[in-house]
Amino acid sequence: MTRIEEDYRKSGEIPPPPPEWVNALESVSKLKSGGDIPRKLLEDIHKSIQKIHDKTLSEYRRSYEERHKILKAAQPAWRSVDKLASEMEKKMLTLQGNAKQIDGHITKYEGMRTRDSKTEHALTTSAFVQFFISGLVMVIAMGGAFINYKLIALPMSEMVGASDYITDSLKTSDVAALVIILMEASMGLFLLESLRITQLFPRIASMDDRMRHRLMLASLIFLIILAGIESSLALMRDMLITDKASLMRDLASVAPVVEDGWFTRIPMAGQMIMGFVLPFALAFVAIPLESTVHSLRTVIGVLLVQSMRGLAFVIRFVGVMFKRIAKVLELVYDIPIVIPIMIENWVKALRGNVSDKGQIKSGSTS
Repeated sequence: MTRIEEDYRKSGEIPPPPPEWVNALESVSKLKSGGDIPRKLLEDIHKSIQKIHDKTLSEYRRSYEERHKILKAAQPAWRSVDKLASEMEKKMLTLQGNAKQIDGHITKYEGMRTRDSKTEHALTTSAFVQFFISGLVMVIAMGGAFINYKLIALPMSEMVGASDYITDSLKTSDVAALVIILMEASMGLFLLESLRITQLFPRIASMDDRMRHRLMLASLIFLIILAGIESSLALMRDMLITDKASLMRDLASVAPVVEDGWFTRIPMAGQMIMGFVLPFALAFVAIPLESTVHSLRTVIGVLLVQSMRGLAFVIRFVGVMFKRIAKVLELVYDIPIVIPIMIENWVKALRGNVSDKGQIKSGSTS
């Protein structure tokens, strides 16, 4: 900025100095007598004026050229200043948006600190909605992954070996097809992480731009390679199905079906396109996966709290029930025990009456 100000100051227009012949003309005009002297003076003044004019004009042009050179040299600086100003404007707009988001997060945080029921309910509802929506998208993505698996399972069995088993029921070809699908999902995850669309791995987001761009290019190249491999496997699947159908026709002694040209190639082209597109579609599963991971903590926490509350209610109910059962058992115990007690009291009462009568008789005889 200091350099630009100095160049701008240097490029300012400097007015030419006042001509020196003005005073001379005033002196000549004051002469009263004519003759050769005034004429010679005027000729000399004319020559001087012409020289001064040429000199002043050349200096004026030279100063203009210098100012133009200064302005031309300052043009890249002005362009850089304009670029910086536009970038600063964009950053200020971004900063303003981030400030609004921070204000919203701070408001939520204050509500969480004060244990505001409204804020907790809003956060819980938002987490559940996000969890169910992302779960629905994940289910759809799993359907796409299943179709993707079906496209490459048959050709992988021919490549790896259909009779090769890892366990009694788990084929090596199935595991290989599943590994390819998981690698596609991983490359898509790294691609979205390097683009800072998702933030499941903070270390990737904190990389410098150069390393992040390299990771993005590497992930994209690997994803394209895997998509090409899957497209070729889809082509191989169509060829295997065609060969199997031809073999079945040969075994059944049926005349071969005449092909109808490009019309019969449509399923093969569709499978190849699907095999190339599905890996890129599967790459976007990282977005609902991030939403699921972030909302799963809240969902699990709420479910645990509700489970503990339900367990506490059940334990309290069982405790009250056992307490009431103890009271009932006590009353039930009183029912059979009260009869012997009543008989005992009745016997004691009879014995007391007999002893009282004996004492009365002995007192009367005495």
